[in-house]
Amino acid sequence: MRTDTVDERRVLVRGLSTSYLEAGVGPVLLLVHGNLTTFRSWRRIVAQFQSTHRVLAVSLPGYGGTSPQPDVELDSMVSFLADFLDVLSIDEAIVLGHSSGGLIAATFALRNPGRVTRLVLADSAGLGRAVTPFAVAAALAPTWVENVVISALLLPGGNIALALLGALQLRRPWRVSLRESVEQSLALQARTVLFTSYRTVRMAIGPAGQRPRYNIVDRLGELRMPTLVIWGVTDDVFPVWQAVRAVRKLPRGRLALLIGGGHIGFLDSHVEFIDFLSPFIRDELDVPPNEGDDDRVTERGW
Repeated sequence: MRTDTVDERRVLVRGLSTSYLEAGVGPVLLLVHGNLTTFRSWRRIVAQFQSTHRVLAVSLPGYGGTSPQPDVELDSMVSFLADFLDVLSIDEAIVLGHSSGGLIAATFALRNPGRVTRLVLADSAGLGRAVTPFAVAAALAPTWVENVVISALLLPGGNIALALLGALQLRRPWRVSLRESVEQSLALQARTVLFTSYRTVRMAIGPAGQRPRYNIVDRLGELRMPTLVIWGVTDDVFPVWQAVRAVRKLPRGRLALLIGGGHIGFLDSHVEFIDFLSPFIRDELDVPPNEGDDDRVTERGW
């Protein structure tokens, strides 16, 4: 699989200089990254599907590839996604979101159901209150702690700490190439990216976990399009039971469990992730209406 055929491009969206990866022709597959990852994290996925799809991986505002905006609220990110597609004259797409990007993708689908042909939620935020205690601690920390931590991460060697932080979200970090690890940590070692990431955590998480206004569980029944939920069984950011419950509420949902996967399954369980994703986005996987059975769960791993 060659990644040198993936182009990095730039376009102006609502006045923001916006970076994105693009490759291939065909039905559009839009990839939305989460917190503490970047649009470049999707490079292997973009390369994988360029033979059958036009694959786009957009950088959200403030995450290095795109200019920051004052507002990191969910509404603003969702409207940015719509504007990005408008600028590229794209009417509809398969949308895949990871972590906080999953919440953005699902909310976009709720507001623009006619523009989302299929939806993929990978270890998504917004599907319950539970979240890792480390995120709660970060959200509740005084502002001076935030400033100290960010300043420390910007010092020489801070990229090593960021690489270790990323590795903690992986269950099999040895499966991630050195190039990907270095590229990821260097991309995150920027003041704007770190502040945007921290602001997002503070916005979405409170003392009891994920804030109720960002919980879309009760609206999943409105998502009529086929939806694939991919989750690492050992994800320690968002527990796997949130995925199980979500699929039961989705009218046309399918659950794919990465047995050895952590929070970033598309990196540390890449082969298994592709095995699940490929038939779904190629319309080869039937997703019948929910009849309350367990036949919609597939497991793969180790």
